[in-house]
Amino acid sequence: MPESPDRPVELLFVDDDPVTCSVMQRNCDRAGYRCRVFDDARACLNYFEQEGASIIVTDLRMPGMSGFDLLRRVRDLDPDVPVLVMTGYSTVENAVEAMKLGANDFLKKPFDFQELRLTIERNIEAQRLKRENLLLKRRLRGGGNRFGMIGDTPVMRTLFNTVEKVASVSCNVIISGESGTGKELVARALHDASPRAEAPFVVIDCGALTETLLESELFGHEKGAFTGATQRKRGLMEQAHGGTLFLDEISNISDGMQMKLMRAIEHQRITRVGSTVPIEIDLRIIAASNRDLEAMVRAGEFRHDFYHRLNVVNIRVPSLAERRDDIPALVEHFVEEFARRYDRRVTGFDSVSMRRLYEADWPGNVRELRNTVERCVILADGPLLSWRESEEPETPSATPGYFPSEDLIPLEKLEEAYIRHVLRRAGGKKSQAARILGIDKTTLWRKLRRYGERS
Repeated sequence: MPESPDRPVELLFVDDDPVTCSVMQRNCDRAGYRCRVFDDARACLNYFEQEGASIIVTDLRMPGMSGFDLLRRVRDLDPDVPVLVMTGYSTVENAVEAMKLGANDFLKKPFDFQELRLTIERNIEAQRLKRENLLLKRRLRGGGNRFGMIGDTPVMRTLFNTVEKVASVSCNVIISGESGTGKELVARALHDASPRAEAPFVVIDCGALTETLLESELFGHEKGAFTGATQRKRGLMEQAHGGTLFLDEISNISDGMQMKLMRAIEHQRITRVGSTVPIEIDLRIIAASNRDLEAMVRAGEFRHDFYHRLNVVNIRVPSLAERRDDIPALVEHFVEEFARRYDRRVTGFDSVSMRRLYEADWPGNVRELRNTVERCVILADGPLLSWRESEEPETPSATPGYFPSEDLIPLEKLEEAYIRHVLRRAGGKKSQAARILGIDKTTLWRKLRRYGERS
């Protein structure tokens, strides 16, 4: 992660001379650096694997693991962290070898701390500028991040161009695509790039409500319209006046509800449940479905007149399998997002894990990839993330220990085993475990108490 202005430099110093370590610790404390000293390179490496660092300063000639060996291992873990090497045996050969291995600077012992401090700050600043330059290049790389969506593959560039053309025209749109592809992001992009951008963008999941509740949510109701209607309620279509209404999972609504919606869209007028007074509305309808609506029309499962009322333009969002080359950029974006959110000092995935992420099947598309990266960041053991598909909790049968025998056990016992597994992986941190499990912390505590844990 880049250094933030209010975060002190975290420096790891390695030298087998205890006096040099003690002097370095005092100087760093006075300079405001957060310094940790080691008299053994392997101990420094173990710490770096777990916690990371802003910069490493190491001696070269030490018993056990040498500074050269430490440099090699650090570069395997993090190619960017600045490493300064120092030695009392300053030779051209040592300098050349250290630089070949990826050292950022070379110092001769004994050194002046003020000189070392200038070298440290120069390298920290150079690293910051390098990262800013990389971010700037990504932004200028021709559409790699547009409308809040990451992608620079041909299918994504086509999608971005379509959004730009359709956004300015206030027509109804159907967005199709598999679950997890980002259909709501596309709907928001259409709204945000349209003349309606300053008006509300209202979302409703049509598959989450019964027909009665859906009608009340969309059209609103008058006080006393039905049992429990204790006051007048403005419907979502009324609330979206001037803006956009996003109907997610439109394929789940009934034939009768389709007819009512079609009339409201056609006449731009609604009537609250329990009222006879029509209300004029002005809104754009964007509908989305992970099912093939055209096939449903042919099968008689969806009204053809309603479908054609909505389907002025159809925008299809590609699956992740169709844009596999976007995976590295998506992973990088998600790592940065969750590293900030959870305050994790992680730099990214190792090369083997990146290849696995690239080659894996993602039936849940970008949503599944994002959840996987979030879980890896939360459970990170060090600055470099790793991932194996067999470790994914979504597929319990692929993880040893979920089904330890052929004996069938009650669901509650299986749930307890899995919750305890996640809690162990989260280092006993209940907040993280609850987040991974998708439940609130109170629910987790209640379950653990039921399992016999006193917390």
